[in-house]
Amino acid sequence: MIIYAELVSGRTLTATAATYYTAPTYTQAAIHACSATNPTGAPVTVNLYRVPLGGSAGFQTKIATRVIAAGATSSLIDAINHKLAPGSQIFADGLGCSLNISGIEYIPAN
Repeated sequence: MIIYAELVSGRTLTATAATYYTAPTYTQAAIHACSATNPTGAPVTVNLYRVPLGGSAGFQTKIATRVIAAGATSSLIDAINHKLAPGSQIFADGLGCSLNISGIEYIPAN
């Protein structure tokens, strides 16, 4: 079964990498669109990480980085088409920016 889903919807990011989505048990996910909006008065660097179960956000798991200008919205196109295994997580950081990710969740037939 394939479900089109908002994996992350309007979440405000912090300065340090935090979890914003976890692929449910027995479910795989794929990122189809990803954008960040910067409502602050200065440019902010947004980082996105695809972290395997039991892993952590860092250089090895980073999938996208973008400097978002003050008052702007930008796509994080490097994240598109990344797949997540069950239990994998999306981490992000970018103080004050909001993050939106849409995609699919796939639940294999028994």
